[in-house]
Amino acid sequence: VVNLHPIAIIVAVLLFGGIWGFWGVFFAIPLATLVKAVFNAWPDGSSVEEISEG
Repeated sequence: VVNLHPIAIIVAVLLFGGIWGFWGVFFAIPLATLVKAVFNAWPDGSSVEEISEG
């Protein structure tokens, strides 16, 4: 289970399939999951402000 919205899966298949053809379709869901994980792990900058204030 990758916890991706069904629309996100369709968009990923269309996007990566359009870029890399068959292999893009084949790897669309793992790549979309990777993109989501990186996006969720990316710092938003609020912790830097809290550190500089304290």
